[in-house]
Amino acid sequence: MFKQGFLKDVYEERPVTPVFTRFPPEPNGFLHIGHAKAIAVNFGFAKYRKGQCYLRYDDTNPEAEEEIYFTAILDTVRWLGFEPYKITYSSDNFQKLYDLAEKLISLDKGYVCHCDDAEIKRQRGGEKGETPRYRCKHAEQTVEENLQKFRDMRDGKYKPREAFLRMQMDITDGNPQMWDLAAYRVLDADHHRTGSKWKIYPTYDFTHCLCDSFEGITHSLCTTEFILSRVSYEWLNKTLGVYEPMQREYGRLSLGGTVLSKRKILKLVGDKIVRGWDDPRLYTLMAIKRRGVPPGAILEFVNELGVTTNATVIQIVRFEQSVRKYLERTVPRLMVVLDPVPVIIE
Repeated sequence: MFKQGFLKDVYEERPVTPVFTRFPPEPNGFLHIGHAKAIAVNFGFAKYRKGQCYLRYDDTNPEAEEEIYFTAILDTVRWLGFEPYKITYSSDNFQKLYDLAEKLISLDKGYVCHCDDAEIKRQRGGEKGETPRYRCKHAEQTVEENLQKFRDMRDGKYKPREAFLRMQMDITDGNPQMWDLAAYRVLDADHHRTGSKWKIYPTYDFTHCLCDSFEGITHSLCTTEFILSRVSYEWLNKTLGVYEPMQREYGRLSLGGTVLSKRKILKLVGDKIVRGWDDPRLYTLMAIKRRGVPPGAILEFVNELGVTTNATVIQIVRFEQSVRKYLERTVPRLMVVLDPVPVIIE
């Protein structure tokens, strides 16, 4: 039984029917135990409210994505017992996103920047925020200049890091997610679905809220690390005048005493410290599956923790205790003699 926790209050903020949610992984690695909570929350909440959940691949970074991850993610979602309402890709919307980027520029809310990382850091108050923030000088360019430069980016006239599109937000706001975030950057990489068609790719901050809007997501549920991003999420949809989903955040699930970071696991695999992403010593979902843990045990563990706004760091022993209790209740007990000795009774 799905325990909605604080999502009851979230639903009451927007009590619509049907509910539409989404699980939007980036296909740059295999899913881990923390993703099990995200899957359970998004699919579980939609089902509880008689709605549907999309599986959307956030495939806007062609340098890090591989086909094997796409397949593995879908297999894992289905192994956990969920079927996506629709399987979509952020890249399905590349043309729409580009058109909205031009609209943003036309509204004088987007500009092409040529600053390096050091200058951007200074604009944002320096290393420790000890100096006054100030807006990039490129924000003073005309709409016509910015449109032409953005089209030059699109046409491959700039190399990576020579130019990128920024959103003209509010550099004086106390929230760093309003400090003129990047919307598009130049990447010299072929995309797994669009090939070499695009020379520029949208960022997460530009893509995510708009794809939620395109798909009619009612409740965009993400972990609390994105709390600050809610302001920029709402700003962009409102500025462009598109449908506005509601973003709310729940506490993420982490396991203490192990590694869940995709980047760190990739290094462990590359250094041959572990034998692969399904090495039983890891806590990727494919490794847990290889250890013989049934999907029902994982979902029960996640459900026991509930859905709150607090981040949860659970020790491995508690996870193993939860699995053991599940197995004791669901698995038949059988006696077996491994090394039988024949005995003749007269």
